[in-house]
Amino acid sequence: CAILQIKIDELGRLLAYASSVGIAFMALIGYLMGRPFLETVTVAVSLAVAAIPEGLPICVTVTLALGVLRMARHAAIVKKLPAVETLGCATVIASDKTGTLTQNEMTARSMYSLAFPSLCFGLTGVGYDIKKSGGHLVR
Repeated sequence: CAILQIKIDELGRLLAYASSVGIAFMALIGYLMGRPFLETVTVAVSLAVAAIPEGLPICVTVTLALGVLRMARHAAIVKKLPAVETLGCATVIASDKTGTLTQNEMTARSMYSLAFPSLCFGLTGVGYDIKKSGGHLVR
């Protein structure tokens, strides 16, 4: 699940809790003022419904679609909108010599760092697990 979807779900839960508290508060105030129960509940529910933004899903979809367009200008094709957000959070993208992304294990052989621009670090080992493959950093 993408981070954006998780955050939108959290926002929805927060709004639901806040609306519930608002309904209870409005019902209590109406009861203390001596208003009819049905009128008080109707007003409280209508205020709670008004608190939930209807345009939020549309706004998120348009924002992701604009991200797809920007990526398409740079020759990156994305099939699903949430992938744009996930790719935007990536700091490292590993690809093989043909340029395709891979899900199998890849092994880095050398590394450059902006902290040490004049140095090239060599790497040994195979795959992800350093302990299993016996890999280490060679300067």
